[in-house]
Amino acid sequence: MNAHERGTPRWTIDDVLARTDLAGLLDELSQPSGRLGPNRRWHCPVTGHEDHRASVSMYRDHHGHERWRCWSGDHRGDAIDLVTTTSNRDRTEAIDWLATRAGMIPDRPLPPIQPKPTPTRAQPAAVMAPVVERYVRLCASVLRGPQGEHVRQWLHHRGINDETINANLIGADPSRSVLRRQRGLPYGAAVAATFAALNPAGRITYVQARYLDPDATGRKYDNPAAALAPHPRLAFPVTTVQPTTSQLLVCEGIPDALIAAQEGFPAVAILGAQTPDESVAARIAAHATERELAVTLVCDPDAAGRRVAEALCPLLQTHDIEPRVVTPPSGFDLNEWALTDPDWMQQLQTVQRDPHSVPTLVDEAAIEL
Repeated sequence: MNAHERGTPRWTIDDVLARTDLAGLLDELSQPSGRLGPNRRWHCPVTGHEDHRASVSMYRDHHGHERWRCWSGDHRGDAIDLVTTTSNRDRTEAIDWLATRAGMIPDRPLPPIQPKPTPTRAQPAAVMAPVVERYVRLCASVLRGPQGEHVRQWLHHRGINDETINANLIGADPSRSVLRRQRGLPYGAAVAATFAALNPAGRITYVQARYLDPDATGRKYDNPAAALAPHPRLAFPVTTVQPTTSQLLVCEGIPDALIAAQEGFPAVAILGAQTPDESVAARIAAHATERELAVTLVCDPDAAGRRVAEALCPLLQTHDIEPRVVTPPSGFDLNEWALTDPDWMQQLQTVQRDPHSVPTLVDEAAIEL
């Protein structure tokens, strides 16, 4: 069996990306806005994200590779990610497909690299606008009043106690029919719980409005526009109890991270469904190293959760972090696991000591990355 048959691309990523015109690929695999020139835009290629205005732009990273980013949903990647996002190909297959598209043929000289124009990168807001923090604090005050009773009950039903609610500035948005708001804040299509994204110092950096009835609204979350707040991609919940472990739990979403923090775990939430990249891994590694914490990824038992583990594990390893990967049982996320199993913490800690002691909770494939 040769290297390619084992799943190793026959071409280096640098060679393939250097010979791929990302703008042309976006034209082919996504929907262009129709506007030409250095500030071209495309509609988001991610299935299920219907951006009403073309929100994808291009830029060049510090390696010189062309990359794309959706500013309304914060999806991003290079040409390889674009192919895997829009097709059923894995990364190896995507690299080969791009190489063929670029005229790269085994045992023949590589085709020349064509010069590419330098794209203009659209810049998000450098800092969060003050109106976002005012919205967070106003919703927190609404939660404490009679209009917040339904949201308080919903939070308690999910296992989030009042100490965690107050420490993390969780709030209630009674909807735009009751609470007027500036354009660019969460839309307020219906009643929602608001989760502030905090940085490690406890300062507000972002907010997510989680609709209590996503079936009625057609979506689960609403976020502020990039013009008001850059997407932080990570949130660091405040714990109100003495830490009980030296493990940093990396969770998918703020609610899961809040449950972990509530039980004394240092925790960080990955925001959004986009695949973690080098910057996310570097921030998690720096946070863990500064506090002398080992890292455990608690990933949802679905394809998106596996992608998080597959992307983040090797990136953390470049920072000398060897993460454990835990998948809750029975198709639960961490929040549901905690609600249904009173022994979830003991089981999680057992897995941390010995990844083979509770096999049903451990994603062995991810641990072997």
